[in-house]
Amino acid sequence: MAQVTAYGFQETAKLLTAKSGTAFSYMAVGTGTTAEGPAVSALVYEITASGLSRTSCTVNTATSVTLGDTATFVNTWTATGSYNVQEAGVLNSSASGALLCYATFSSAVPMASADTLQITWSVRAETGV
Repeated sequence: MAQVTAYGFQETAKLLTAKSGTAFSYMAVGTGTTAEGPAVSALVYEITASGLSRTSCTVNTATSVTLGDTATFVNTWTATGSYNVQEAGVLNSSASGALLCYATFSSAVPMASADTLQITWSVRAETGV
């Protein structure tokens, strides 16, 4: 199960209040296996080569419960080398930046040259007090 991080909540609060927040529009994958949790601030071993580098992604809104309550982030990578992908995240910068959400896969996704990997994140805004 994916985890929205504390850093994601902090940046989202800035965006909601126009306090110089930066929108989330990048996705990254890596080989780390750190457990998901709100304190995760970055991918553990982000892949930066072989067609699997951090990249800008397609960002839209969708409806889950109420109109437009869900942000969607989608990207497809095409590998040019071999890696075992085991973690993924959504970020707000092409380098470093705040990590909105983070997930590890229960087993590695083996990628060989010409393999493609598509990841779709759906992050729903919920009502709360």
